[in-house]
Amino acid sequence: MNSLFKTCSALAAASALLVACGGGNNDDPTPSNEPGILTVVDATLPGLNGVYGNGALNLTEVDKKNPIGSVPELCTFRFDGANKVGSTETAFGDVRYRPDATGLHQIFVTFAGKEYSNGDTVDTVVARDSNQVRLSSKTLSATDGSGNTLKVSGIIPMRPNRPLGC
Repeated sequence: MNSLFKTCSALAAASALLVACGGGNNDDPTPSNEPGILTVVDATLPGLNGVYGNGALNLTEVDKKNPIGSVPELCTFRFDGANKVGSTETAFGDVRYRPDATGLHQIFVTFAGKEYSNGDTVDTVVARDSNQVRLSSKTLSATDGSGNTLKVSGIIPMRPNRPLGC
């Protein structure tokens, strides 16, 4: 009985440690030293207008994914920690671009709990030499079908150790 208790205690401690450390994977953005900033204007929900990012953003590693089907091979990463200046609101997102492309394939950004997206390369730059993705008055539309839109400009950093082409 004592041996069973020790085994269960060890398993519980290991499980708690894995949860505390992110489960042993890099799916969640982690702190970086890379500054990022997003400025939202012309939002149909005016409370979303403002500056997001008052320091370094949290980032995942850039992964190269080649899904089965009609979706092309993509370089992807996520970010969070873009806190709205003067507010408790925050922004986080998912960035996707094709290897060796100069613009985004798709971006999803959640501002104050509402997700927005766009799936074209217009008004975007993937600047590998600067380890950044740049947005210039990029129009994003709400993914919930509400018809809400906003324009976002800014810089989203990327981690420098990326797969070939990313």
